[in-house]
Amino acid sequence: MEDLEQFKPDLKKILVFRVGHLGDTIVALPGFWAIRKAYRNATVTLLSNEDRRNKDYLSPRNILPESDLFDDWLAYPTNVSGIGKAVAVAKTLLEVRRSKFDAVFYMPPRERSLKQIQRDMMFFKWAGIQIVVGADYYRKHRLGLVGERPLQKVSSEGEFLVDCLRQNGFDEADLHISDLLLTAAEHAAAAEWLEKSKYQPGRRLVAIGCGGKRPSRIWDEERFKETVDRLIADHNIFPVILGGNEERMKGERLVDHWGTGANAAGELSVREAAALLKRCSIYLGNDTGPMHLAAAVGTRCVSIFSAADWPGQWVPAGNHKVIRMVVECEGCHLDICPFSNKCLDLVSVDEVYLVASEMLELGPRSERQREELIVK
Repeated sequence: MEDLEQFKPDLKKILVFRVGHLGDTIVALPGFWAIRKAYRNATVTLLSNEDRRNKDYLSPRNILPESDLFDDWLAYPTNVSGIGKAVAVAKTLLEVRRSKFDAVFYMPPRERSLKQIQRDMMFFKWAGIQIVVGADYYRKHRLGLVGERPLQKVSSEGEFLVDCLRQNGFDEADLHISDLLLTAAEHAAAAEWLEKSKYQPGRRLVAIGCGGKRPSRIWDEERFKETVDRLIADHNIFPVILGGNEERMKGERLVDHWGTGANAAGELSVREAAALLKRCSIYLGNDTGPMHLAAAVGTRCVSIFSAADWPGQWVPAGNHKVIRMVVECEGCHLDICPFSNKCLDLVSVDEVYLVASEMLELGPRSERQREELIVK
């Protein structure tokens, strides 16, 4: 197998390999679009994973445009083991082999181990794919799970994927191209929901991302209450809770406390939520999927990060503010913190309020510019 090595042959059938959840899919959008634009006449298929045990799991088909970006979709189940896993792998291998792809663009999460990369290469070899783009770059530049502390800042996941493509001859790859091709119907659904939410025109919409799948990445609920209390009083914001069904109850508690705002958690599809985010002045919240969704539609983010990951790895692309504290145990990659989320506990209400106020004072966009973006 070989990489493209600075040339782009005439490929007719292309496989793109990218796995993960909402944020993993969104940060890969610039890379996806670079491949699509380079091969407009090719059939491009996305190979991803699906979590069959999690009813709230969002597959790339829920997130990405229905057409124009990918022509076809393949997925294999995760959270299966034993015979079920072997059967799933064999079935996926046969599907890929029957498709007779000319090349695969290798774009998994950056923390892939050398053993995992080698396993993936064997899979593509058995599937009959001769050209694998990106594997050598991953071997040379992958991230380890632990580094010497304090950790050095790394490029973001989106930057890494774009750099990988540029090293393989895709000079036009652009980190800031993340178009979701939202439809008129999706914008209309967001507008209808907003109208029913008792939003008063003239108040600034602020998306609140108070949840997340990993407890070690979730800022304290009481601090969200206090921060937004102050933003309502000083900036006349209208807070909107974004997230999935798992954030529904927390969202209700917060809106009840504030006495204003609305709870969209679990009420909109992910693409309708993106349309709503496009109307917001800023996103304020945790390092989670809705943050990357906000960045993709051009909404500025005030992002509260734990120190569990490499600094810089998951920052959203664009003009955003990230609040992250350095602690001696940074880079732990734990989903549940044994130290009561010490790194997040160090993030104060005062700091988040000040950063959010600064972002609001930037005057996100004029109303005319925002409407132009919404109807584009």
